[in-house]
Amino acid sequence: MIKSKRPTVARSLVKFSFLALLIATISITLIGFTISRPVSKEVKLIDFEVEGGASVKTIAQNLADAQVIRSAYYFRYLVRQHDLALQAGNYQLDSSDTPLVIAESLTRGLATSIRITIPEGFRSEQIAEVAGLPSKEFLLAVGDLEGSLFPDTYFVEKDFTSEELVTIMHNNFIKKVGQIDRDTLILASLIERETKGDEEKPIVAGILTNRLKEGWPLELDATVQYVLGKPGAWWPNTTLLDRQFKSPYNTYLNLGLPPGPIGNPGLLSIKAAQNPADTPYWFYLHDRSGTIRYAKTNSEHNQNIAKYIR
Repeated sequence: MIKSKRPTVARSLVKFSFLALLIATISITLIGFTISRPVSKEVKLIDFEVEGGASVKTIAQNLADAQVIRSAYYFRYLVRQHDLALQAGNYQLDSSDTPLVIAESLTRGLATSIRITIPEGFRSEQIAEVAGLPSKEFLLAVGDLEGSLFPDTYFVEKDFTSEELVTIMHNNFIKKVGQIDRDTLILASLIERETKGDEEKPIVAGILTNRLKEGWPLELDATVQYVLGKPGAWWPNTTLLDRQFKSPYNTYLNLGLPPGPIGNPGLLSIKAAQNPADTPYWFYLHDRSGTIRYAKTNSEHNQNIAKYIR
């Protein structure tokens, strides 16, 4: 008796359909990954105008033509997905930002906007310098908010005031970080200034936590730098003699945390302070190349000093 070939054909069709679906899924995923990426890896500022009454379709196409985004269609999707209301105005956009960041930038509706980028770890005086604001005026506006001015890129109106910038930065901190106790914030500011790479942060957080729990002095150069900093050298190199400078912020002379943050930490430093690594290390230093060297004992630490510093 001749067997029917229909089941074989059916199985072949099922396999073909599955393979086609798999290929289509992979293709869509790759396309989505590509169009959601920034146009440039390097910071590239582009002046861009959104005219009054312009449609999202027109704005999206103009952005694509200006090589600010990869896909006008994807940009329109983001605007709908996040229910964004694009506003007319003159903007300075960065093609190294993601399409979503760019879309959110166009919701500010500034007639003339100024872009200000505040790096992680900057103290308030540095923020004032970057923003072109009088230091005394800005520090007065900051008050006790040092540490909770979120480092980020901001678009502000021309002739903005110190109070306005402080409010924008602090509101952004609340949005990105939420509630945080003061000791954790202080610890995060220390981690920000004491580390050179993101992978170091949880371990350094663990080392500082170990020392705090056991009542050891933190002995951090960054706290001495904070005390000695001045215009033109906000984070100066320190000497052994500088470590004897009397100040409540000097963690060589005082146990525990300093009385306040020594700068404004980024999100990764804050997360490290909230979740320090469980580490056997008690000491660390950065060698001449910037590589961090950990030690479990004072003897090991002294060996690292002799090997990598002297």
